[in-house]
Amino acid sequence: MAGADTSGGVSADTEEPGAVMDALDEDELTATFTEDLWLDRLARKLGFGRLSEWLPGETPPSYLYALVLIGTIVPVLNGRAYLVGDPVVYLQNPFFVLQPIALLGAVYGSRALRRRYHQVTREMNIADRTRDPDKLIDIVPDWLPWAFFVSAVLLNYVRVLALGGPVAIYQDKGLSAVIGWMVVNPIWASIAAQFFAVYLSVELIAPWRLWRSDIGIDFRDPEGLGGLRPLGELIKHAYYYMVAGLIAFALVTYGPVLSVAEWGPTATTNVIFTTAWVATVATVAYGVFTLHRFMRREKRRELHRLKQVEQKYTDDPWDITAYTVSQDDQEMVDEIRQRMERVSATNEYPATFSIWSQLLVSIVLPKAAQLLIASV
Repeated sequence: MAGADTSGGVSADTEEPGAVMDALDEDELTATFTEDLWLDRLARKLGFGRLSEWLPGETPPSYLYALVLIGTIVPVLNGRAYLVGDPVVYLQNPFFVLQPIALLGAVYGSRALRRRYHQVTREMNIADRTRDPDKLIDIVPDWLPWAFFVSAVLLNYVRVLALGGPVAIYQDKGLSAVIGWMVVNPIWASIAAQFFAVYLSVELIAPWRLWRSDIGIDFRDPEGLGGLRPLGELIKHAYYYMVAGLIAFALVTYGPVLSVAEWGPTATTNVIFTTAWVATVATVAYGVFTLHRFMRREKRRELHRLKQVEQKYTDDPWDITAYTVSQDDQEMVDEIRQRMERVSATNEYPATFSIWSQLLVSIVLPKAAQLLIASV
């Protein structure tokens, strides 16, 4: 019945301000991400799962893996090297202390980004908006961390062979260096592999799968961003981790200039840093550009669809001087035009000066820091 009251006994004029918020399922929006990442599963196999269960709270095994190994390996190896007279990297370059800090940050960042993406999928209501939600919900392929880890370990051992093998490293740098190359570096590689797998999934895989999905965009979004602001903000936020990592990299590699250490940057160092910087810029550029193209495509499709519907109710729709709308169809045409205006008003991310300025500053900052430190 057209005049039926669907307000549940409370009229729109007398509805309390909190009623709308009470209707929202807060548990759905704030549900915590508790799934294990690849590094958590690896840590469980090494016994850190039992330690996590034994400790109070819900500390992920990957956190304990990083804290225990970094907190043990770094002081023990460097303490031994100092006592036997082997080179101690932290004395040669004090900025190297940023390496264990960055590794801990990478473990935290991996789970933080994955948890935030979980929140994004709930805010965007992905599960109810597409026929195949799993591709957009589970964005980190199981094989990706393994691919990064195996590649890093192989490159590490190739580097060992290039230095003459473990024996040559022992004769030149001592036992601590051999353990570092053969044991410690693969452990650090597992932490880095997890972070880069999550980071690239957010920056590359999620936008690519969104582009190929049938999810569309929400033209009723009050922010005027098609309901995609959560994902756009996450793409930007994820890049901030890389900005911090690149600045730490710059301090470690160019820091000896500031600390008057025994060794400093080379031409190869400059190439490596610039390559890493360009690669990270390319990832965030791809994510933002794909999101922009997706929104532009969906807007054009919807405007084209609405235009075709309008033409069915219009006489001489191609002639601006002659087209007419019958009285019976005028209300329908007005509704269609209102929808077209709403679609046209939807901005394409990134849409504001604030967003653009944040992206540009974060892109320039690592290279500026490198050039500044190198020029001192």
